[in-house]
Amino acid sequence: MKLFKFYLGALLLLNLSCASTQEVMFDYNLDVDFNQYSTFVLCIDDLFVEYTSQPNYDNKTIRNYLADAVEYEMKKREHRTNVLNPELQVGFTITLTENTVSFVDCEEGNALGYWKECKIEERNYLEETLITYVSDYKTNEIIWQASIECSLNKPKKALKEHIDELVKQLFKTYPKSEKRIF
Repeated sequence: MKLFKFYLGALLLLNLSCASTQEVMFDYNLDVDFNQYSTFVLCIDDLFVEYTSQPNYDNKTIRNYLADAVEYEMKKREHRTNVLNPELQVGFTITLTENTVSFVDCEEGNALGYWKECKIEERNYLEETLITYVSDYKTNEIIWQASIECSLNKPKKALKEHIDELVKQLFKTYPKSEKRIF
């Protein structure tokens, strides 16, 4: 029983030490005064599912939740939607990258202690990144963008809250401060 608790504790510590924190990468044009903009439009093309072969990672529900979250964050920064005369265009992109990891079993190769490598198996996995951007509508230049590695393969019950939190983290780097919405 003590051995079982030891292994369980070791497994828990291993999981915690491997847990990654989500880091937001961002960039913006330092020469732009973001307070000069008051209106925006959401890029409608971003609502179309791109990775149709990966419906757990990219689907209409995910894209609608992303659009709602991005629009909410823009409104918190006193931008108003205006499809007829927008000053900004705001959008998002989901990227999926397929990677392969190899699992190996190392056994001692000889008396000198050299290790030989024996491949056990290879596994494929998807790496997801969520990117949001804002561009000047007239110049068609991106003036702010932010990205975060994420996992959108969540149960529908938890998906909206997860997406809202991801987009909130991204917009913390937006150069216009947040105002209270009542």
